[in-house]
Amino acid sequence: MFTCCILSLMFVKSLQRFEKIALILLLFLLPTQLAFHFWPPWAFVFGIRVDFLSPSIYATDILVAILFVISLLVDKKTLSKSIARNKYYILALLLFVITNIVFSVSPFVSIYKWIKVIEFTFLAYYFSKQKTLGMASIIKILLLTSSFFSLIGILQFFSGGTLGGILYYLGERTFNMSTPGIALVAINGAEHLRAYSTFSHPNSLAGFLGIVIILVLTNGHLKDSKTKIPALVISLVCFVVAFSLSAYIGISTALLFWLISKYKKLFKYMAYIFLSLSIFLSLLMPMVSSSILKVVPGVSQNLSQRLDLAAISGKLISHNFFFGGGLGTFVIGATRVHGFTNTWLLQPVHNISLLIFTEIGLIGLLAFCFLLYKVFLKSPLLFLFIIVTGLTDHYWLTLQQNTLLLSILYGISFRISTWRKS
Repeated sequence: MFTCCILSLMFVKSLQRFEKIALILLLFLLPTQLAFHFWPPWAFVFGIRVDFLSPSIYATDILVAILFVISLLVDKKTLSKSIARNKYYILALLLFVITNIVFSVSPFVSIYKWIKVIEFTFLAYYFSKQKTLGMASIIKILLLTSSFFSLIGILQFFSGGTLGGILYYLGERTFNMSTPGIALVAINGAEHLRAYSTFSHPNSLAGFLGIVIILVLTNGHLKDSKTKIPALVISLVCFVVAFSLSAYIGISTALLFWLISKYKKLFKYMAYIFLSLSIFLSLLMPMVSSSILKVVPGVSQNLSQRLDLAAISGKLISHNFFFGGGLGTFVIGATRVHGFTNTWLLQPVHNISLLIFTEIGLIGLLAFCFLLYKVFLKSPLLFLFIIVTGLTDHYWLTLQQNTLLLSILYGISFRISTWRKS
């Protein structure tokens, strides 16, 4: 009996060490997009492969799965109690998921996307409960990984193309300034490549870096860290050379709210107004976007495409107002109501509130607003940045790196005041 207890204790200790390694690897590899993509028939639109529809297994998915298995083995009772305590919510969610899949324009796509939601939900739950790493350790790892991947982005900016080599296995795609559709910026009349690093777009990179920068600047856990300043400077430089206007506005908004944060009543009042106004303006976009395109001459191609997608989202919402057209199916739905005129159409609407409304309906949007409200109270500056960048982009809900980071943020936001400093 004594021997069994010793062996059991050793097994648990080994699992905990393995958990720590997997957790550190997950945090460090968050910016990577190394994955194996599958291409079933429903991942094609008009014969064109669409990344947003492709089932994929990322290296980070495997690490999340490892953490899930360890959680079951080490802390099965806590997980079971959480499920039992929330069984009615889980049952209601299950019924909604089934309904959303039934009404989906592509059930297989929606099934895959709901599986991803389960993964992200577990990750948020895990970070709200785990005690393996403290807040200081999490921020330090995120800052180090941000600076490492920022160096890649900075070198891309100055070299005018990708670096290649082993970085391909971290998710760096092969491109240069002449690649069709690549994001460029004009500086003093000369075009330069915007930093991509291992992300699929500079906006996605800037969103990731913006969150890490805000985390570092608004938490005092790294006061004595010798690596803080150099790593932060590198991340800031890459954030700048990503040239993401929405991220610039997002971090400026967070800074503005930080300056008034000592006036608690004013801060809370302004934050709620901003949150409500952001959602209201998002829902207004489908109704005014077509008029803007007609009335305002010389609208840039980038803006006109966003407005077109917003108008399309309005049509899709009207088709299935309460339950949506199916999670992950915006691209398919858009081509059905608009036809196929250009490859720019093969992407989701660039607004997270509209994307949610379109794909999972009014019920899903109300649930999203409730969850956003709950977490907004815990980490207002972080989620202000997400809300602002989410007004003109979709990556927080559609791209692996950003969605994983969002899930982690949601989890740690409920633990910030209770983390042990480590």
